[in-house]
Amino acid sequence: MAKPSRRTFNNFLIIGILFFFMMMHLPDYIRTKLAEGEQSQHVEQVLPEGVIALMPDDVSVLSLKFPTFTLTNGTPWQTDKRLDVSATELANRWLNLSGTEIDTETYNKLKPSLRSLATLVVDRDQHMEPLRLTYYQLPQFWLIQNWENRWLAVSVDQHYLFPFDSQNQ
Repeated sequence: MAKPSRRTFNNFLIIGILFFFMMMHLPDYIRTKLAEGEQSQHVEQVLPEGVIALMPDDVSVLSLKFPTFTLTNGTPWQTDKRLDVSATELANRWLNLSGTEIDTETYNKLKPSLRSLATLVVDRDQHMEPLRLTYYQLPQFWLIQNWENRWLAVSVDQHYLFPFDSQNQ
C-alpha cells in the first residue's frame, strides 16, 4: 500500500482539527437552540383593552382550594371530587381565565345584589402567601376578584367552571 503524501496528511489533519472544534462547540450550540425554542413557546398572553386576567402569567400553583373541593398540582392534576372533565383541564380553565374589568362605579351598583360569597384559595410556592380570590355567581355572569384585587366579569356557564359529575351532586 502506498504511503500518503504530505499534502494528503495535512488535509486529514486540518479536517480532524475542524471536526474537533465542531464537537467541542456542539453542546453550547444545542443549549442555545433549546433556550431559543423555550423562549418562543413562552409568549406572554396579550389581552385586549378592558380585559384582565384572573392570575398572573408566571404563577406557580400548588393547589386550587374551592369551598367544596380541591385541585392539587401533580402530573396530572388531582381532585377530591368527581368531575365531568379532567382535573388538569379544569385547573387550566381557572389558571387562564380572563374577563372584562369592572370599574368601581359598576361594582358599587352591583354590590347590593351580591349574595353567597365564595373564596378560591390559590396555594403558591411555599415561600409565598396564598392568593385569596373572591367570586360571586350572578344570573348573567360571574364576578371574580383577581390577584391584583381588581374585579372582572366572566360570562361562562356554571358547568364550565364547576363541571361536577351529575351523579355526584
